[in-house]
Amino acid sequence: MMNRTLAPKTSTVSHIDFQSPEIITLQNGAKLYAIRKTNDETVRIDFVFDAGSLKTSKIIAQLTGDLLLSGTHDKSSDEIEEAIDALGGFNGVEITKEKAKISVIGLREHIVSIAETLVDAIMNVNFNPKEIKQLLQSKKKKMAISLEKVSTQARRAFISDLMQNSPYGDLVQLEDYDHIEQSDLIEFHKEKYLKGLKYISIVGAIDDQDLATIQSLGEQFKKEEITSFDYDYSYSPNNIHIEKDQAVQTAIRVGRVLFNKQHTDFIKFSVVNTILGGYFGSRLMTSIREDKGYTYGIGSGVAQLSETGYFFISTEVGKEFKDLTLEAIQEEITLLQTEEVSKKELDLVKNYIIGQILEQSDGAQAMMDRFISVETFGLDFSYYDDFIKQVKEVTAEELKELANRYLNWEDFVVVCAG
Repeated sequence: MMNRTLAPKTSTVSHIDFQSPEIITLQNGAKLYAIRKTNDETVRIDFVFDAGSLKTSKIIAQLTGDLLLSGTHDKSSDEIEEAIDALGGFNGVEITKEKAKISVIGLREHIVSIAETLVDAIMNVNFNPKEIKQLLQSKKKKMAISLEKVSTQARRAFISDLMQNSPYGDLVQLEDYDHIEQSDLIEFHKEKYLKGLKYISIVGAIDDQDLATIQSLGEQFKKEEITSFDYDYSYSPNNIHIEKDQAVQTAIRVGRVLFNKQHTDFIKFSVVNTILGGYFGSRLMTSIREDKGYTYGIGSGVAQLSETGYFFISTEVGKEFKDLTLEAIQEEITLLQTEEVSKKELDLVKNYIIGQILEQSDGAQAMMDRFISVETFGLDFSYYDDFIKQVKEVTAEELKELANRYLNWEDFVVVCAG
């Protein structure tokens, strides 16, 4: 019988037993990553292309991605969607600054047929002028509505100012939608899709024959050398206020250019960030939401880009609380810089962070995501062992030093819209 007066035994984690993917180099030089040891009946395939918006205007990259399944000379968009639906498949497109990811999910027995339909649609898309016009009108209308929101205004002004010396700071303007031609999409598709396959990832228990078929589908594309750029990530601290008379809320964005997981301080700074605003029990949430009631939510994070990253704090507060909120944020940062975190709070945050890593690594798809997350930066699964080790060993004194090094208010871009 269980003795409920005794606490359960606890154990510390130092290693995650990841399932490493098979890695195949296609004839075109692109990589294929496959995790096939899974009992799940579904299979997910991601085709990833060098077709992010860094390579062109954000509008062209997004429109091209949105129209990939809009029809070929032989099939309409409805016929393509019906063919995928009939096989029980789901598909999605994700466009970021740095890549385009086209995903399909389906049952193992149908996944190859779904993938064949998808690849045919991508390779032979004809960019119907009527569909382009309709999509442009729809997106322009949605953007016009979004631009009225203080959250959008603050986010755009923050990124534009922080990343002003690189393409990350280039923002779409409403009038840009009036200058897009069909030829822009055709040329971008030719250069960044037909010649821009980066990798394919597969999660699912497919057999060798199906793997070979998907490999041959990938080899229909080319992989040309990805052009690297020497961007300037320098920035100037700034204080920006965007007045919006009718607004009830003020959106706040605070931050600075920082680094990504390749930097030696990234892991330990992740602990600083979590304490400050990286989880529901963080100091910013406790102070500004729970104690003062200025907002429903506030958080901080480190956004990672391929060559750099940036730290940010984000919230929306009642307009009358704007100055008080900024003061409260500064107070919490100053506290991190002047007083060491208590052992009780530090232990709680360490356990939370390690628990999150374990949760985010559960299952084959999660393992593939973790693999891609490090592979993108030239790292491998050993990074997570190092992550856990550094989180467990970081001291309150080190966190105080990092807060003084990276969280100085005079180094921040501060944006308020409302």
